Amino acid sequence: MRILGIDPGLASTGAVVIEADQELAILHKEMIRTKSGEHIASRLGTIAEEIERIIDSFRPQLLALESAFIRRDAPQTGLSLGKVLGVVILTAHRKRLKLQEVTPREVKETLTGYGNATKEQIERAVKVRFKLKEPLRPDHVADAAAIALTAASIVDRLGSR
Repeated sequence: MRILGIDPGLASTGAVVIEADQELAILHKEMIRTKSGEHIASRLGTIAEEIERIIDSFRPQLLALESAFIRRDAPQTGLSLGKVLGVVILTAHRKRLKLQEVTPREVKETLTGYGNATKEQIERAVKVRFKLKEPLRPDHVADAAAIALTAASIVDRLGSR
């Protein structure tokens, strides 16, 4: 199964396409960046257009997305993230992709067996699973790969029932 993992953010969104069959492989990785001085509609449009381009190029069957985690001390960040999530979900719908939302805790538990794993532990797990020499960089790309791996694990568990 081909999965597009998305780590959403207004300034930078991580996107990774993986092949999750007998062997795991990263087919594509990138950071989608927007400019802070641009109007929000333009920034969201850029994110949607870039995700559409990735979908058209790699034809994933599933889009995996980390669900919103809103910190009490940063409500504006939560609002921005909600807008990005809406654009990504709408893009998946328009492209007729299945959508799998995962929580940060699910990612941590799936990849390390521990729901309070550190970012470094997640990066190490991604590196090991894909047999990489170095951790994926930047962080949003590593997170997108972790999200895709988690979705692959969920699909595998559901498929084996």
